Amino acid sequence: MSRTDSTSIRPQPQQAPIILNAQQYLQQARLSVGDKQKSLLLNAAQAFRQEQDCTSALKVLKPLLPALQEQGLLDQGHFLQARCLTDLGHWSLARSSLQQVSQNLHILPKRLELAAELAEHLGEHYAAAGHLADLASLQPDRQQALNKTIWKFIQQTPDDVLRTSASRQTALHPWVQLAGISRTQSGESLATQLMDWQNRYGLELPEELHPLLALSTGLPKRIGIILPLSGRLANQGEALKDGILAAYFTGAQSARPELHFIDSLTLDNQSLATLDLQYDFIVGPLLKENLDAFLPQLPAQLPILALNRLDQPSSQQNRYFYSLAPEDEAEQLASILAQKGYKTPLVVNADRPVFERMTSSFTTKWQALNQPEPRQVSFTDNKSMRAAMESLLDVNHSKQRIGTVEKLVKQEVHAFARNRRDVDVIVVFASAAQTELLNPIIESSISPFAQMVPVYASSRSFSQELGSNSLRDLRHLTFVDMPWMLSDENNQLRELSRQLWPQRNDGQSRLFAMGYDAYNLLPNLAQMASVPHMTRSGLTGSLSMDEFNQLRRSLPLGRVEQEKVIRLAMD
Repeated sequence: MSRTDSTSIRPQPQQAPIILNAQQYLQQARLSVGDKQKSLLLNAAQAFRQEQDCTSALKVLKPLLPALQEQGLLDQGHFLQARCLTDLGHWSLARSSLQQVSQNLHILPKRLELAAELAEHLGEHYAAAGHLADLASLQPDRQQALNKTIWKFIQQTPDDVLRTSASRQTALHPWVQLAGISRTQSGESLATQLMDWQNRYGLELPEELHPLLALSTGLPKRIGIILPLSGRLANQGEALKDGILAAYFTGAQSARPELHFIDSLTLDNQSLATLDLQYDFIVGPLLKENLDAFLPQLPAQLPILALNRLDQPSSQQNRYFYSLAPEDEAEQLASILAQKGYKTPLVVNADRPVFERMTSSFTTKWQALNQPEPRQVSFTDNKSMRAAMESLLDVNHSKQRIGTVEKLVKQEVHAFARNRRDVDVIVVFASAAQTELLNPIIESSISPFAQMVPVYASSRSFSQELGSNSLRDLRHLTFVDMPWMLSDENNQLRELSRQLWPQRNDGQSRLFAMGYDAYNLLPNLAQMASVPHMTRSGLTGSLSMDEFNQLRRSLPLGRVEQEKVIRLAMD
């Protein structure tokens, strides 16, 4: 064969496929029939999405999908529909469409990735992690990057969800095990188990857990505790001090540090600036105004557990904040009621700043849970309480109608005033004495023909000092409060507390529990800041730390029944 002949058979360069826009595909589809037309319409829908016009893509897909027969085209169509619905924020509809996509390998990776995205949007972080773990097994080259996202989702998964899945041998099992280790272990045991986890599963430890390998979880050697030990708040300071000392003396004797109690009224700027020369850790102060004044003066390297929190939180290393803020209880009540399926709460509050703040926090949280703004009314004194409740329940309108009928027939009408039917729960923010008067008014305002409307309240509606008559007036009331106030757990400590401080009121008892927990939390603060959702159980509740190093409490529910308080099991 000649040189000329050899050059004549070179392969011609392959032409790139012609890519049309959506309207061009639609034009071609109008001129076609059968499977070719269906394929062109599917191409048009895909082009519309690439042109960021998902609304038009969905219009094309709606009549097209029922006409598709071939599984591959069906998968493409349902996936594209799910993708467009996701882009438009219709996540539940998108999930329904995605479930129509088969598990065939040609589309399974894209299906898993979108399923994880939808689960994240819907707040189902454990499910999102599971989809990505399955994807990592299909695409080993992406495993390292996917593992970072898997761990992020696992960190956002609550303990109760992880506990129920701990025994399942799924692709997520190693990550569930790692979460359990990081949230429950401390000290040398933590470092040992983290290294064992690496060796057992051959996986890289997430970057944020590397500091835990060398994290000290022992108590500081010298602790300065800043409290109001004189002046108008001395009783509160003494209750906190007693709680700290109770925890100190019930702990291991070999690990006891030096405790130095400092009266906050005696501190000046010069004393604050030199605290790091005397102490390894500071607990306190209690008052928010002292916190605002003290924090800028304290050396940055000196760790502090403040017994209050800032109005404008910010994340700072070595700065931790612990508060019994009433607003937190209001937010938790909103979450509990939403989880229980209530839709139309009515909020009644006493006209005091603390209860106004709680009402505002409840409303803000309720609306953040995609619920409409609740109806709300306040009362100024005991006389206005009944009028406020009847106004809230629209009972007064029913009474007016009864009065009108009596005038028309000129004789007494035997009828019951009927409350509004769109009320499914009542939330009370008031003191224990006010709630004791309010609860019977609520009961009497509910028509005997209507189902009893449940009443929920904060810890401020309950007092351990209430007698049997008061508890009778509070029957059926459900409220949140710290474990220390609800049960007879820690009987030895409780009995000791009653013997030593028989005159202590409810507020001081709660501060005692706060002091007890504050001391016991000191070895775990740095770890709790590093591990989201890590919890520690205490007298004041189940404690975890948010992104601003603020300790948050999850409180149990109590209910008044048979003239006594019973602690309810959480769902």
